Amino acid sequence: MVKKIMFNQIGYIDTMPKTAYFTGSADSFQIVRAKGGKTVFSGIPGDPVYDAASGDSVSMIDFSGLEECGDFYIKTGIKHSHVFTISPAPYHKLKLSLLKGLYFNRCSALDRRYAGEYSHDECHSSLVPLFENRSVKIDVSGGWHDSGGYGKYTVCTCVASGHLLYAYSLFPDRFSDSSDIPESGNGVPDILNECRVGLEWLLKMQTRDGGVYHKVAPMTATPIIMPENDHTERYVFPRSHQAATCFCAVMSLASRVYAEFDGEFSAKLHEASINAWIWLMNNPDYRPFVNPPTTIISAAGDFFDNNNDDDMFWAVCELYQTTGDETFHNIIKELCAKTKITGFLNRDNGGFGVLSYIFGNRPKDDFVEQTMRSQFRVRADNLYALGKQSGYGTAKSEDDYIRGSNMYSMTDSMLLIAAYKIFGCGYYLDMAYEQLGYVLGKNPMGFCFVTGMGSDSVKRPHHRPSEADDIDEPVPGLLVCGPNKRSQDKFTQWNIPSEEAPAKCYYDIVYSFSTNEATIYCNSAAVFVAAFFDSR
Repeated sequence: MVKKIMFNQIGYIDTMPKTAYFTGSADSFQIVRAKGGKTVFSGIPGDPVYDAASGDSVSMIDFSGLEECGDFYIKTGIKHSHVFTISPAPYHKLKLSLLKGLYFNRCSALDRRYAGEYSHDECHSSLVPLFENRSVKIDVSGGWHDSGGYGKYTVCTCVASGHLLYAYSLFPDRFSDSSDIPESGNGVPDILNECRVGLEWLLKMQTRDGGVYHKVAPMTATPIIMPENDHTERYVFPRSHQAATCFCAVMSLASRVYAEFDGEFSAKLHEASINAWIWLMNNPDYRPFVNPPTTIISAAGDFFDNNNDDDMFWAVCELYQTTGDETFHNIIKELCAKTKITGFLNRDNGGFGVLSYIFGNRPKDDFVEQTMRSQFRVRADNLYALGKQSGYGTAKSEDDYIRGSNMYSMTDSMLLIAAYKIFGCGYYLDMAYEQLGYVLGKNPMGFCFVTGMGSDSVKRPHHRPSEADDIDEPVPGLLVCGPNKRSQDKFTQWNIPSEEAPAKCYYDIVYSFSTNEATIYCNSAAVFVAAFFDSR
């Protein structure tokens, strides 16, 4: 008897592979039209496969041969799934919802005309003291609240902006419609309207000599309250190499993208990028950012990066594309041979540099290009192999279910999409599609990890406005971080058994910040993936 059916709760593209999974046993399955109850496809499930990451014995339902569009459900014996859609563009609403999720995280007043019942008053608009000199206060208002709390982090904003800018650069035709934000209809695509919110905040984080502050955060935990009620003392934390390098990269990239729409803003971004580069050249000895010893890490938040080569690689690739200066090309040649350049993450972001170089128009060096292609191919092949070994088609090993596992699924999907565009291999495309399906319900938990989407989605994310606003449903369009075998919060330590399978180390509750937190860089990576598959 079938115990549970796991399927893509948003839907399937009519011309792409269509699979679902179940635990238990069944001799056959049917795809049934929701209206009228007519069976339109029948098949025999695959043999059960043991999935080590979940501990499940799982069988695949493959109905790829069904290209009829409409609303359907899966039936096996007396068990049936919720309704899903097959259409040419099932991810259109998802793409817009994920993009709108960033709007809901803006550090500003949210107007009821655009935010509806999730509107709130102005927040965090007062001047903030420098941590190192508290007599000096500066304006760091605006931007996005980074995650479940109200901190704002330079590197995270740079990476999120990179996801958005490359989504637009690589497939601009996916962004012609409105996401219903205040700037909609101003002649600029809404993905760039939203990205500008992050970029304008980043500009406030740069000092006159080109250095860039690392973050704005409190030193004590913020209560679960609405942003306008948060008066926790915050500080502007010291400048860092990592912040300056990522800032330099994304400003250079953004200067090219916005040149078509706002020449003055583009020039401002380019100048900021060059100033950051000058600061880096004047401060060549890399020092990783370290929180001051008096800081409560869980309050101020952060991640630590002992190697700046990938950040520097991203920066020089963008500067080379923007300026054509061979000085930057020579540094690319030096770094590409010794640097991991396949990531789109806060601590591992060299993949952005590859997108810049491979898809850019500047002259290319054969060795550099082949090195980039080789690294991408090896990583894409490894992900494909992991997906084929998994009972759920998930490109993860048991050890990959760590904090932010859903973010890794989306950035892995980004790499597979880029590999598909570079090499033209259809199996990379199919594996990227499987990773999107994973976060939308084809996972051992059977959850759609995006709030407000699907038939069984996250209800209580670690996201303060969602918990504090007295509204039953959470803020929509937020992708949470997902299963994490390391149990890095008290709730999961007390409530998830230590022997639980890695892919099931998840709890849908606000107290589980290590599994259920919503972050801007989860959303932005998912925007990239959903946009690519929109209108395939």
